[in-house]
Amino acid sequence: MTPRSLITLTLALVATAAVAPAGAQAPPPNPVDPHIADGSAQTALDTARERWKALSIRSYDYEVRRSCFCPGSGWVRIKVRGSSPSKGSANAAKDLATVPRLHRVIQRAIDGKSHELTVKYGARGVPTQILVNSIQYVADEEQYLSIRRFKRR
Repeated sequence: MTPRSLITLTLALVATAAVAPAGAQAPPPNPVDPHIADGSAQTALDTARERWKALSIRSYDYEVRRSCFCPGSGWVRIKVRGSSPSKGSANAAKDLATVPRLHRVIQRAIDGKSHELTVKYGARGVPTQILVNSIQYVADEEQYLSIRRFKRR
């Protein structure tokens, strides 16, 4: 769970407790995405990581766009050289500035038992789409990532 979604959840629970009548029921538990629950999301991620590692790609470019209720939702050009993001890339989208970092976004969603996780991978193990909805009962905390124009350098 990201710090932002944890804060949102905490605020929602405090607000609910403040206005809920005595004896009111707590919200139902957050259902976990079935692909996380059955292990298939982890298997797909492990396979993608293995493909990526097997290719030993250390220098590449791609574009990423984060669509969410957050700042900076336009396309950002990422340049990675020698497995490290260039300074401009790291500043613009630090948590998304390498393929292993994209894999970590997915791993955090799995480990956090997100309500919804949808991921599409390319043949190299590079994610091309990532949708994470951490908590069913919290609005506006969803995150959708699009990755395009991957090019090995």
